[in-house]
Amino acid sequence: MLNGRCADRDSRCDVAVIGAGFSGTLTAVHLARLSAGTVSVTLIDKQKRFARGVAYGTEDPSHLLNVPVAKMGAYAREPEHFLRWCHEHPEHCRAAGIETNVPAGSFIPRKLYGDYLQDVLEDTRRRWPSLRLLEGEVADLKLKPDGRLAAQFADGQVLNAARVVLAVGNFPPGDPKLRDQRFHTSGRYLTDPWAAATVERLSEPGDILVLGSGLTALDLLLSLAKRRHDHGIIYLISRRGLFPQPHASYVPCPPPLHAPTLPKTAREALHLVRKASKQATESGSDWRAIMDALRPSTQTIWQQWDWVERRRFLRHLRAYWEPHRHRASPEALAIKQDLETRGRLVCYRGRVQSIAENAAALEVEFVEFRRREARRLEVSYVVNCTGPECNYHKLKDPLVMQLFLRGLITPDPLFLGIEVGPDGSVYNVYRERVPNLYTLGSPQKGRLLETTAVPELRVQAEALAQRLCRDLYRIEPVTVEAAGNEPASAYEI
Repeated sequence: MLNGRCADRDSRCDVAVIGAGFSGTLTAVHLARLSAGTVSVTLIDKQKRFARGVAYGTEDPSHLLNVPVAKMGAYAREPEHFLRWCHEHPEHCRAAGIETNVPAGSFIPRKLYGDYLQDVLEDTRRRWPSLRLLEGEVADLKLKPDGRLAAQFADGQVLNAARVVLAVGNFPPGDPKLRDQRFHTSGRYLTDPWAAATVERLSEPGDILVLGSGLTALDLLLSLAKRRHDHGIIYLISRRGLFPQPHASYVPCPPPLHAPTLPKTAREALHLVRKASKQATESGSDWRAIMDALRPSTQTIWQQWDWVERRRFLRHLRAYWEPHRHRASPEALAIKQDLETRGRLVCYRGRVQSIAENAAALEVEFVEFRRREARRLEVSYVVNCTGPECNYHKLKDPLVMQLFLRGLITPDPLFLGIEVGPDGSVYNVYRERVPNLYTLGSPQKGRLLETTAVPELRVQAEALAQRLCRDLYRIEPVTVEAAGNEPASAYEI
């Protein structure tokens, strides 16, 4: 097992990676591997979840990967690396409650994927001890005159690094924008759907309300399906009423778009996708084949649009794009359907108007789609599953707040993340590159749109490690394959 805290906390390192989820872990692994241990790397996590993060830290075996196991390898050139690991480690498979001969197309517990990433990290540390782990919360970053960055921990200790990588991942969901915000402080309003304490409280007798219908809400329903039984009704309200679409087998299609014909507007993109999906269906394939064939071009399309066109996509199409892109396993959606059939789950498409606390419950007023009259629910708890907050100005994370105060970061024009350069370098409030400060993954949503899935992240992590190795010691690592060479079926978590 990994040690949560290093026995000795040196005050200096070449690269400090803040955040030990998938992005941070793979960046640290590649730095050690590509430099053969000549670059000293410190991987920092504040919650003892090295190599797991939020997504893979779950202990619930009903929380499955939403992509087949054969496409989830941690390395860009080895998409089946995870599948081989499963075959070579039957003891981990048995502990996760699945058969040892894992089929390539199966959807397996995310906990097992966390075991895999942890093993990758442990193996790297055995080979190259220059990769260290630190347990602690970085509360501030200071840019020093010599260009180094000083990471100050909440306990007062300081780590000086030549380069820093912000691998902060996703943040908790933002609170609903209602006129009366007093319910935010209520003990009956829950904002961390991943926490074990949240599931425990929601398992108590009484009706509950889930806000949102994405993958997070689906995970929560899977956990509650085994625990609530006849304890009450689960109500669910979402603006569009759209759950993730199920995976299904299909005949692959060639990419429907090519460089000279990439759509110049969101409207044109919608027209082309609809036309290609219809043609795929007529030829015996499926719309899923089109969505997956688009993957290598998605970031290019997004980057050639101006900010006005990107806003148009977010306003009109994003709500429909994501359920088709963020697909879920058929097993998970079958459990959700069973809850509805038995009356244990009631889903509404609508908008919450108010949430107020009385002596024993929360009173929720909402308006259903295409209906004028308001409806009311009285529930024991409301849990926010609306997805991660992307507007960094609204975050309460101590490090993010300090970076804003120092002017070291600034939000992108769409408030999807922060301003970054093509190489992952962070831009300050003056839109100037901050020396030696980098990021990857979710903070780059404004520039890339799709930057939260394993196929994108594994390429970003290796490319950033290459860049840092060259900068630090003029090391010439191996070449990284271009993103999209092995399209996956959907977003991975």
